[in-house]
Amino acid sequence: MPSVTNLFQPYMDVVFLIYGLAFLVMGLVILIRHNQKSNLQLANNLRLLAGFGFIHGFLEWMDLWRVVHGDIAWLATMRPIILLVSYLFLFEFGRRLVYISLSPEALTKSAILLNAWIYAPLLLVILAAVMISHQPMLALNIWSRYLIGFIGSSISGIGFILYYHKHLMLEITETESSTIRLASHFAGTAFLAYGVFGGLVVPLSDWFPSSIINQESFLVTFHIPVQLLRALCAVWITVSVCILLGVFHLEEQQHLRNAFQRMQQTLADLHRLNHQNELILSSAVEGIFGIDTEGRTVFVNKAALHMLGYQQEELIGKSIHALTHHTTLQGDFYPVEDCPIHQTMKTHTIHHINSDVFWRKDGSSFSVEYQSAPIWNEEQMFGAVVAFQDITERKQQQAIEAFMREGAEMNPAGQEQYQSPKGRGPTTKGASRLQSRFPPECAHGPSRPI
Repeated sequence: MPSVTNLFQPYMDVVFLIYGLAFLVMGLVILIRHNQKSNLQLANNLRLLAGFGFIHGFLEWMDLWRVVHGDIAWLATMRPIILLVSYLFLFEFGRRLVYISLSPEALTKSAILLNAWIYAPLLLVILAAVMISHQPMLALNIWSRYLIGFIGSSISGIGFILYYHKHLMLEITETESSTIRLASHFAGTAFLAYGVFGGLVVPLSDWFPSSIINQESFLVTFHIPVQLLRALCAVWITVSVCILLGVFHLEEQQHLRNAFQRMQQTLADLHRLNHQNELILSSAVEGIFGIDTEGRTVFVNKAALHMLGYQQEELIGKSIHALTHHTTLQGDFYPVEDCPIHQTMKTHTIHHINSDVFWRKDGSSFSVEYQSAPIWNEEQMFGAVVAFQDITERKQQQAIEAFMREGAEMNPAGQEQYQSPKGRGPTTKGASRLQSRFPPECAHGPSRPI
């Protein structure tokens, strides 16, 4: 019956090929899918895991070279050193992952074990073992696996599970969490298994415990080379980590959903605010309109539309000066440059005009009092707002009151008689005198109604 060693020995090159390739792929995928802008603390530590993958994958391909082409002295010397460096990357990744996954109370209890100073005693033990051993490179290999590889793999596995329950479970939705939960637990379990196969099952030596638990005794006991189980763990780890990296995509989707919800809320707030502003403008008794820096109408309320005789679509986007303020009361052309409303935008000051005239769509005019003020957006002016009111009745009343005061001040001897002898009303001379007391824009007529 052929021995187990003879059964697997011809395929050890394939084992090391897959073993190294798995970790190299993991490192490459992490670099490609790593999201530096992620808010997840996991993203800040993944480069350490990628470093472990690249270095350890290269190490296993060095073993592949040894199997295929035979060993070389300098390669035999470099392998334990590279092994230690790769495990240091993994140890630091696990230490940081556990650190960010523990509660403050647990951190207080584990402060010594998770402090960066933990490297000092571990490395001192490894150095002492190398110095006292008659096989220093073998001692470096074995004690690097015991103190750095086993512990680093174990805390990395624990870290993946803790990090999911502490952070990832809270960051992603329940429907998306099942895949990430499985990937986190699979990665954690794979690292724990890898810690056993890679950290405790070491090369044979003449000192305890490697003299009892080693690669040769493992093969005799289980009839499987431990390198095969390490390779399977490497594949298991790589697949789990690659799936787990999908959390960054889920995070981006969640950010997009949150941004969309904030946008919807903002639009709803803007719609509500716009509706409130429309209600305020519609309820205002005064006519109100706004123009941009080019003099084009951007908004107008119902009172202004009623007084000017226009529909809203006839004013929006049009020059309101050209439609309602184009001519003086005397019939002269009114240049836009001289208009106080447009002067407001040039001087950046408020203008209050006690008496002016606006023109309706039908060609008639009416007396107005208005105030124009610039509209500011922070430090940039982007138009002006005008509030006006029809003062035709006020001016008529003022004219009548002025006429009555003038009549009351005249003495009876010098008072002019405007009543006809039969009391039929004012004489022609009296009516003309009364009409002369009214401002021109208050006069009767189709183009200037009272």
